[in-house]
Amino acid sequence: MPSEAQPAAAGERRRPGLALLVALLATVPFVVGLALPYYVNGIHDRPAGETVYAYDLYSMWPYDTALGGVLSFVVVVGVPTAPFVAGGVAMWSVFMAWTWRRTLTVRQFVLYAAAAALGIATIAWLATPLANELLMWFWD
Repeated sequence: MPSEAQPAAAGERRRPGLALLVALLATVPFVVGLALPYYVNGIHDRPAGETVYAYDLYSMWPYDTALGGVLSFVVVVGVPTAPFVAGGVAMWSVFMAWTWRRTLTVRQFVLYAAAAALGIATIAWLATPLANELLMWFWD
């Protein structure tokens, strides 16, 4: 009688491309919803004494386009969840790279390492003054 808990093929267990894709998706709310409007609208060139709060975020590109509502939803949902997703991807990638270290190809190891690095970088970016300023600007 065959066992129902047969091991999966080695290729089915390792999905480093998926890990990198999820790590990239965790950066979308920060890049597209916060950093992109900040740099595209030229707010980074403001005078030294002027605060970012003097600018109305929702009257700027891309929030003033037809996709502004969708982008706002992505940022409202994505900003609180992205650090958890990024942390999970980083831990999962390190675990998978360590578990399968003897059988991974160089490409798979590099993809896992890139996913882990991107997950850690996403969380580390939240500790920067720019991230704090942009988050307060968005939630204001």
